[in-house]
Amino acid sequence: MGRPKKSDNGNGQQMDLIDTAPENSKEIVKAARAYQKAKMDRIAALDIEIDRKTKLLAMIHESGLKPVDGGVIKLTCDGYTITVTPRDELIKVKSAEDEANEE
Repeated sequence: MGRPKKSDNGNGQQMDLIDTAPENSKEIVKAARAYQKAKMDRIAALDIEIDRKTKLLAMIHESGLKPVDGGVIKLTCDGYTITVTPRDELIKVKSAEDEANEE
């Protein structure tokens, strides 16, 4: 028996060869589709969360509330306690030697 020929399925990808897929390939594809859907749902939910967080922060800053110790802004209303805590600034330092080693 010779080596099987590669066939093009029209989009530049090799077609499945006979008997090379596992017996549970349909279940694998089903699980892969479910995973992709869950991933896309998570990304969409994250986009909504970021948008709502941005709006909330803008409204808190526009309210004129003054920060207390450590720059924390805290308010309580209608059973909610909202705390905005500032984060440290991110600082990165690279020497010329580090940059040379990256090349």
